[in-house]
Amino acid sequence: MGTDDISNESVLDLIGAIYEVALDGSRWENVLTRIDDAIGGRTLFGVFDPASGLSSLLSPRIDPDRVQELLGWAPRNPLLPLGIGRTPGEVFTIGDFITRDEFTRSDFYNEWWQPGGFDTEPLTTNLLVDHNATGILTSHRPSNLSPYDDKARRLFATLAQHLVRAVAIQRRTHQVDIAGRAALAGLDGLDQGFILADAQARPIFVNRRAHEWLDAADGIVIDAGALSAITSDDGRCLQTLVGSCSIDNPDRIGGEMSLRRLPGRMPLHVQVTPVGSDWAESSVSLASGWRSSAMVLITDPEPDARSRLDALRARYGLTRAEAAFALEIVKGGGRKATAERLGIADGTARSHLSKIFDKTGVGRQAELVRLLLQK
Repeated sequence: MGTDDISNESVLDLIGAIYEVALDGSRWENVLTRIDDAIGGRTLFGVFDPASGLSSLLSPRIDPDRVQELLGWAPRNPLLPLGIGRTPGEVFTIGDFITRDEFTRSDFYNEWWQPGGFDTEPLTTNLLVDHNATGILTSHRPSNLSPYDDKARRLFATLAQHLVRAVAIQRRTHQVDIAGRAALAGLDGLDQGFILADAQARPIFVNRRAHEWLDAADGIVIDAGALSAITSDDGRCLQTLVGSCSIDNPDRIGGEMSLRRLPGRMPLHVQVTPVGSDWAESSVSLASGWRSSAMVLITDPEPDARSRLDALRARYGLTRAEAAFALEIVKGGGRKATAERLGIADGTARSHLSKIFDKTGVGRQAELVRLLLQK
């Protein structure tokens, strides 16, 4: 199979399988094989995350010995540094960085790449770039075939976006066995909220962290038996995202959003992902007539923001007052609102902001917020 042969229905089915693998890592090899078949290449998938213990290097169509040899080439692989910093999901190839002649003159090309039968125009995307954690996916085209065409590139780019989300979910749920109703209780150990919901946004399973937010009406609530939010606009958006994951919807897309909280609190980040019916039916003791729809993963950015601020203080030399101001301004409302919440004069706030800009090298509040919230 190749891109000329794959139907839209098959692509949607493959996207669904990508999200299922986020909850069952044993399915990665099967999904990578299906990606190979869809695009017409040989996929190499690698993730290394010391913090969560997640580590994997897989390629169903490349000789296992050659895959292992790749690890030994890391210090001399001229390609490794090139894609660092590229946004996860962005597709790039060798020619975006160096010429073909430069690459083919390297020892890495002549001793590992060329003997493997790969052409010089692979499709690559970062799956995650986060401090010491790295993840990358590369689809190698056999050198005896023509290079990837535009249709293959578009399909790879589409799948890349879903793979990035799947890896993010897997990082959060790694080491949690979710093979049954009793095992789902293990999700209570997560710092993130985890909810399984049907197409009407009715919760089927709610872990401990999500219960805490629901009980406190902290951004997310239950309204008329369905997931909603403390603002009507957010509630409608959340229910729309969950509804889009219904198995009756051929697109099953899900999505991401922010849930506003009470004044002075940073919004909750919500990721809504389709759940395959086969997985859900084996994982949850179903009520009569219930059918799977969505997994809702909720993250509170405030603890991470504080950790990032500690790192920023060390890196940029922020004072304690400047760091406190930076943390507060992330919560929204602008400089004057931040000053009011901290009980300081607007002139003091202006001074803090000016010094923070000078030390971090950004020039706008929006840029500062992105710096503080970046993964």
